[in-house]
Amino acid sequence: MFGVKGKPATDSYKVSASYRDGYTCVGSLTYAWPDALEKARAADEILRTRLRDLGLAFEEIRTEYVGFNSCHGRLSESADPPQEVMLRVGVRGRDRAPIERFALELAPLVLTGPPSVTGFAGGRPKPSEVIAFWPALIPKSAVQPTVTMMES
Repeated sequence: MFGVKGKPATDSYKVSASYRDGYTCVGSLTYAWPDALEKARAADEILRTRLRDLGLAFEEIRTEYVGFNSCHGRLSESADPPQEVMLRVGVRGRDRAPIERFALELAPLVLTGPPSVTGFAGGRPKPSEVIAFWPALIPKSAVQPTVTMMES
């Protein structure tokens, strides 16, 4: 190669850091025809009411109706009622205890929620630790580079 030119070094290092950022848990139930979407929405409301009544607070609670609008939101809604809808609910928070309690509240919907539920064969959802990503630039003047050789 000929004529290749570089640029001067920048005054900062690129840093990619990961850190623990709470917990998440996602569970799902599938509702069948007739009125699959209405049943899934009713189950979501029952679940959210139970979580409020228990005093559980989350940084985020998200509901999707898979088979209806989970990929494209309102853009995919049509006049045709879906024959089946999977209710998928996920929560996220700093403390593990409320996340674990959320997982316990999904199973009762099988017997005490709207009829024609299925898809709970996998059992209770398990909480997962969230590992967040933090990209940053750090001034080179703030860092003293070192090299360590380790023998195994």
